[in-house]
Amino acid sequence: MEPRSIGFAVLAALLWSAPLQAQKTTEQFVPIGQSPGLSGKSTYLGAIEAADSVTQTVTAGGRSVQVTERTRIWLDRSGARQPNVAGSFADLQAGRRVEIKYEDEARRERADWIKVQADAGQ
Repeated sequence: MEPRSIGFAVLAALLWSAPLQAQKTTEQFVPIGQSPGLSGKSTYLGAIEAADSVTQTVTAGGRSVQVTERTRIWLDRSGARQPNVAGSFADLQAGRRVEIKYEDEARRERADWIKVQADAGQ
């Protein structure tokens, strides 16, 4: 392959992946249900049914999802007109509205990120 062809291939790959990386970087600040191209298509939107701190799982939509050390958890404070902030497993409480993006959409076993609606006082 010519060096020029390799350069074009690398440039095309970078340009194609830039929007994906930008969304990953800014996802924390997007309110629940408003992630372009993801919400309701590649994510679960609904309420938490149960959270088990021993097994580090959340049950929502009748499915248990593993929360790993890589799972990012954010408190959605958009209802209070405040910016979203980092959350923890303790914020994943039954009855709270949630959006879950899976590491593998087909298997839906582990969460990539979880946005959980903050309490009024948070």
